[in-house]
This record gives sequence, C-alpha cells and structure tokens, in this order.
Amino acid sequence: MKNTITEQQATTRVEDYAKQVVAALPAQARPEKFSANTNQCDDPTDNGPKGRVIASFEYEIHDLPREQYNNYFDALRKWWTDHDFRVLTDDRPKDMYIWVENNQDGFRMALQANDLGKLYLTATSPCVWPKGTPAPGATG
Repeated sequence: MKNTITEQQATTRVEDYAKQVVAALPAQARPEKFSANTNQCDDPTDNGPKGRVIASFEYEIHDLPREQYNNYFDALRKWWTDHDFRVLTDDRPKDMYIWVENNQDGFRMALQANDLGKLYLTATSPCVWPKGTPAPGATG
C-alpha cells in the first residue's frame, strides 16, 4: 500500500480544478455549489483496501444559454486536453456528457447537461487515505 495525499488536500484540489474550469467558461457563468461530499472509496477496479475516501464537488452552472452548450463543451474539452486531462467519454451528440481524467493525479471531472436544460460540473478525487497514510491494519 502506498501513501496518498490527505482527504483535505484532495478536497482542496477538487475545488481548485472546478474553479479553474468554471473560469474557462464565459464570464456570465455562475456556479452554484450543488454538493460537496467525502464518500467511502468503493472502486472495485483498483483492488484497494477499505478505509479510503473520495472527495467530490458538484456545481450547477447558471446563466449560460442552452443553445450554446455544445460550444461550452467544446471549449472545456480543449481546456482539459490542454491541461493534461484525457477524455474518457464524450457522449455527444447523443447525450451532452463528457468525462475526463487528469493524467498525472487521477482526478476526474465531468460536464453534463440534462433534458431540463440544467448544466452540471462534477469533480472527484481518486481514492485517498483520510490522513494520507494507510490506516493501521489496512490490507490490500
């Protein structure tokens, strides 16, 4: 098992990434924090031990015209790829959804518009130990 950044550091980085992406949108974009959570890491694909957590933030983005959403998706896709993120999924034109992961630290972000015209930005950390070190007795 390896040390990770702390839960607090993960929370800070998630919020920083979200703020950077919002800043790449037009100035009238108004983010409203929809949720901020720390949840247990239950990623079955990494075969990791229990006791780790994931930090996440979700924002609803207001004041952007719905008819321009595809342009915003394109702009953020470019921002992400210019900032060392890789695209995991881009479901357009079927669905207005794009999901990316940072190549260096594993943080992920998604932009999604729903059928009601609402736009959401989500940012999540990889699994981290709350104190940055494995809990005593953790196995993996």
